Parts: sequence; C-alpha cells; structure tokens
Amino acid sequence: FVAFGVAGAKLVSRIRSKAFACFLRQEVAYFDRPENSSGAICTQLSSNAAAIEDMAGSRLGVICQALSLSAFGYLLGLFFNWQLTIIIAIPFVIMIIATIIQIRLGSWLKTQSDLIRSQASTLAVEVMTNMRTVKQLSMEYEVSRQYTNMVDQLLILSWKPEVVFAIAIALYWAIGPLALGLLYWRALILVENNELDMSDIVMVSAFGMFALESLRVVGMLARRIGASLAAAHAFFDLFDRTPTIDNGSNKGQELSNFSGETDFNQVKFVYPSRPTVLVLNKLQLSIKSGQRIALVGMFK
Repeated sequence: FVAFGVAGAKLVSRIRSKAFACFLRQEVAYFDRPENSSGAICTQLSSNAAAIEDMAGSRLGVICQALSLSAFGYLLGLFFNWQLTIIIAIPFVIMIIATIIQIRLGSWLKTQSDLIRSQASTLAVEVMTNMRTVKQLSMEYEVSRQYTNMVDQLLILSWKPEVVFAIAIALYWAIGPLALGLLYWRALILVENNELDMSDIVMVSAFGMFALESLRVVGMLARRIGASLAAAHAFFDLFDRTPTIDNGSNKGQELSNFSGETDFNQVKFVYPSRPTVLVLNKLQLSIKSGQRIALVGMFK
C-alpha cells in the first residue's frame, strides 16, 4: 500500500504538470470557447487531478487486493464443491453488474457535473476579479442568483443517480445474508441426498462469502472509480489534442534571411470565436524591422 501511495502521488504530480504544459501549447482560439475558460481550466487541473489521486493511491491497492481475493475465494469454492459455488455465482454476477452500472453512472455524472462546476467557477473568478465593478453596479443579487441557479442545476442533475447509488449500496449489504440462506438451503438438499459432506459446507460457505465480501469493497468504491475514469478520459483527450498552431513544433518552413520585416497585402482578420464578424478587411500594411505599429479603432 505504501508503494501504491508513492506511485499515485508521483503520477498525479506528473499529470498536473503535463496537463498545464498541454494547455500552454493550445492556440488562442481554444481559450475562446466557454468550456475552456479560466475557471474551467482551474477546475480541471484541481478536481480531475484530485479524482485520479483519489483512486491512484492506496485505494488502488485495496481494489487490486479485493479483486484477487474474490477470484481466489471463488476458485477454491469450485475446487471443493462446484454445485454450491454455482449458487454463490448468482449474487456474484449481480454484484458485478451493479458495480459496472455504478462505474458508468459515476463517470457520466462526473462529466456532466464538471461542465456546470466549470461555469460556476468561471463566474466566481470573474466576480472576484471585478469585485469593484460588481459593487459599483450593485450586481450582488444578480450574481448570487446566477450562481444559485448553477448549484440548483447540480442538485437536479445528481438526485436521480444518487438514488441509484443508494439502492446499489443497500443491495451490497443485503445480498450477503440472502446468498448465505440460499447456500444453506441448497447444501441441506445435497446432504440429504448424500452428495455432500458436512465439512465441505463450511469450506464452501466460508470461501463463497469471503469472495462476496471482497467484491463488496470494490462496489462501495464504484462511484469514485467512475469519477476517476471520467477524469482520466478528460486528460487523455487533452494530451491527444493537436493544436491548430503548435508553438512547440519545429516543423515548417525556415527562413534563411529573416530580417523582421512584415508585409500585409489585402489581408482579412476575424476573431476565432466570432468567425462571421470581420475585424480587418483588405488590410494593406508594411512593418519595417524594429518598427512598432498599433492598430486602434474600427477597420473594415
């Protein structure tokens, strides 16, 4: 567990550094999108990295231990008596299905919640940065209303998944006694037919319940596993994205005689976020080396 903790801390540190470096590589148009605002980027660097850190440390060791113990207990149960072990397989499969549903639902909830949280973080950053303007215009109530609406959206989004998570947790705690009762009922039939020894009942029951209890540990962490997978998917998308203008690339034409002179001949300029709005139309300008030029006002 110590090794998992150290490896997880180093992994998260590298992910944060690489993610920030990837953000710096993106073109300016990338940051004009609402989902890539300053608040959204800060949220991604903090919450997504924290979600990965939540599972990449010692909890990953707990999950690996629980899965290996579940497989070990189930295989030993098959060795002693396959008929009783098949009985254990029914709740075993039910718990696996419930765990997969929780992971998928947790991943979806994490993705959708981050979109709303990024908007709320962007609003909070803008308000704190421009607090003087907010005070002068008496916009405290309006800003509070917008932020409250975003929090309410999170509540509306999460209450149905929370009900599913609660049902799954109740299932994890209830399925053990039910499986044990079903196991003893089938074992009694086998003993009456002289197909099973009494000693094997104890062994199969012990290993079967041991496998279920170990799998329940994974099920209780399924929601966090889903959130970690969603965070990892977001980072992978960022790492795999190729910027339109890659400032870290050395590819392209290299000018042998570059003096710093720039000539604009019938050039049109638009903002990436507003491609239909023409900012500069048929710009004709020559800039000499060492010369400073400022474009002020409206140009068409």
